[in-house]
Amino acid sequence: MSTVNEQMIYEMFGEIYYQEQLRPYTVTEVSVTEAIQCLLKSFYQRMLRRALLDPKIVVLSFGKLVHEALGDPLVRRNYKINQEGKMELKDVTLYAHTDALASDHTLEFKTITAVPHNPLSHHVQQDNAYNFIFDRPSGYLVYVHKPSGMIRTFPVPRNEDMFQLTCLRSYRLSHCLRSRTLPVPEPSWLCTYCEYTDICPSPAPKIRTRWL
Repeated sequence: MSTVNEQMIYEMFGEIYYQEQLRPYTVTEVSVTEAIQCLLKSFYQRMLRRALLDPKIVVLSFGKLVHEALGDPLVRRNYKINQEGKMELKDVTLYAHTDALASDHTLEFKTITAVPHNPLSHHVQQDNAYNFIFDRPSGYLVYVHKPSGMIRTFPVPRNEDMFQLTCLRSYRLSHCLRSRTLPVPEPSWLCTYCEYTDICPSPAPKIRTRWL
């Protein structure tokens, strides 16, 4: 008689999350996600390639399922979904993968457990970069609150200074990858969800606030 256990369920969520895998980037290619998150985490992800924590896969799978469920409704509203874009910088190519793209804005969906009063800074940095890479004047962040179903939207106008910082961070990560030099740790509440805290020189202490 077959049995059901937690690991089997985690594996099923993993099958959902890992259905689509992006091709590996070279040391001269950086994604927006890599550039805006802790650069040491991005470095470890490239060099060590640890599997995601099982609970994190479940959380990210919820977001993936929301994107898939909204695919057809978005297309009917003239959005292009799951678009890849890139921008050639000096010696780095910066890549973007947006949830949905309209003729005049980008659109990003985030599933969360706590409704923010303001958009989270790393989400703003992400969508702002997409506005530049896809050449759109503005974007929108859509937060879907999992416990209640409440939805909040926030506009993200283009911010040149913020985008230049993202570009500088992409250069820094690329340089560290080429020279195999560890970037400086950037402790934050996101350390709670990182797979590399055990080898990080200065992870932030775990906190109770949950946004994912």
